[in-house]
Amino acid sequence: MRALLVTSQVTYVPRNYGDLFVTLLAEAGEHVAGAVFLRNLDWSLAKTVLGLYALGCPRVATSLVRNTIELPLRRREKLFTARNLPVLRAATMNTPWMTAWIRQHEIDLVINLRTRCIYQADVLTAPKLGCLNVHHGLLPEHRGAMCDLYALSENRPAGFTIHVMTERLDAGRILLRSEVSDGAARDYIRYLARTGRAEGHALAELLQEIACAGALPVGEPNTADKAYIHKTPRTRAEIARLKTRGMLL
Repeated sequence: MRALLVTSQVTYVPRNYGDLFVTLLAEAGEHVAGAVFLRNLDWSLAKTVLGLYALGCPRVATSLVRNTIELPLRRREKLFTARNLPVLRAATMNTPWMTAWIRQHEIDLVINLRTRCIYQADVLTAPKLGCLNVHHGLLPEHRGAMCDLYALSENRPAGFTIHVMTERLDAGRILLRSEVSDGAARDYIRYLARTGRAEGHALAELLQEIACAGALPVGEPNTADKAYIHKTPRTRAEIARLKTRGMLL
């Protein structure tokens, strides 16, 4: 089993999502073949940070700034290079050289972790067993962006879903659902720190299972009688509603 992990160059998750990689490498490092960091560090990121402060999300903005400042320390990269695993950088997964690299190195599985990249058919079919995504909400009912934030603001259980990736977003069969909070969490950044460790542990167990079987689990259909599509809140009014419900952003 050779799994390639793909994440963004910088995220707003505490320690830049490093807790996931520490946990996963400790528990199933023998199945990890390397990492890809998709470049998203440009001037638009500064605009995003300023926008987050202006919208009233200082904790999220500060986490993003801290992770950006710490990029030169290369903490995540060192987790892989210490194991002699390659670290690749690309603007998108949808480049011919990325598809070729996956095939050349006989990658079994690509796992997408907090990127906004929409995978196209060529890269979806490049790994032997396909691509998986960690969706930050409980499928099949809750789709789109920041589902966990909306769930917590409504006192609903929040967590993540690992599902097979298809050309249609959030539509592939569900392999695992995990509840991280019963709905009581209010500090969104602290909640995200918990999810990183939980995702790492869940992925480690799943990789071990796939390695033993030589195939993906059958999983469950990703269908619901009624689905809710969530979007990233972008106005002060939307943020104010979330904060009125007790969310610390």
